[in-house]
Amino acid sequence: MMRLSRRLRAMVAAGLIAAGLAACSHPAPPRTDAGRVAEADAEARLTALVAKDQRVAAVSWRLAVGNADLCPATRLKAGWTLHAASQYGSELRRIAERTYGLQGDLPGILSAPVASPAERAGLRQGDVIVAVNGRPLSTGTAATARGQTYDGLQANIDRLDRAARSDSMVLTVRRDGMERSVTVPPQRACAYDTQVEVRDDLRALSDGRTIFVSARLVDIAQDDDQLAFLLAHELAHAVLEHATVPDVQGGRGEANAQLSLRRGLSSSSESDADILGLYLLARAGFDPGRAVHFLSTYEAAAPGARYPQINLRGVYRSIPERRRALEPVVAEIARRQAAREPLIP
Repeated sequence: MMRLSRRLRAMVAAGLIAAGLAACSHPAPPRTDAGRVAEADAEARLTALVAKDQRVAAVSWRLAVGNADLCPATRLKAGWTLHAASQYGSELRRIAERTYGLQGDLPGILSAPVASPAERAGLRQGDVIVAVNGRPLSTGTAATARGQTYDGLQANIDRLDRAARSDSMVLTVRRDGMERSVTVPPQRACAYDTQVEVRDDLRALSDGRTIFVSARLVDIAQDDDQLAFLLAHELAHAVLEHATVPDVQGGRGEANAQLSLRRGLSSSSESDADILGLYLLARAGFDPGRAVHFLSTYEAAAPGARYPQINLRGVYRSIPERRRALEPVVAEIARRQAAREPLIP
């Protein structure tokens, strides 16, 4: 399930969402060649962002369900990524409404990853959720006298979150103008959400509730194994409780106590996240040997990363040092997989 505030602020800063909607109350100007070019550019930017969201959602879902027994906080989830017309400024809203059938605050399916409860229930991009367990969701309004508001959309998402805590939820879904009933039995997964931020820097972080990754960083991951390295490293920070948030609740995974890596912040936090991240992605079916190549890809995009760095979570070793340190980890994972031993470091 998504949370809006950080993502929306980033999109506003990038110009993908208008900061205010005063222009919505005025008639649209006549179309010009420049206007058509501008709309085509906006549509291309939106399409590119959606593609990143879908790619990240697919990898994140595999990591979340494949490691639910290790995560200190889990919850029942549908696995989808949602969006709504009211997220977008006036120009992009028209494109989103036309392309994805969105309306106001009603949540639409942006992504239903393979093997997620949403995908198994038959949901797909372009579906719009209009009711949950027989109760209509609020269409709301995208603007108030004070400007844009996301309260209605967040209220709808909160209702879906509450419904997902039950064994199943019955949705009324609109597709191509027709409504139908869909039963979605949620699945237990790591509780942490993942969001793509519209940023041009190379940044990823986990704050104990959400894993954030910049759009540019997603772009440099050359395949899903490399993207899994990036996301699993941040998930490892959450599993090892390097940052915790009190209102993220859930049952502790049974195997969590078996982890030999230190929990809580220490000077080894980044190295530990590298090691555990490889185990997490292997448990989710990704290839650790291919995944490690992300470090070389990252080094080429950020030459400064070849040198050690210090952050709030400890020391980042240089990229060459990180690669060397992970070589025996990759070999050990391969040995354990061949011997059918548990993948728990």
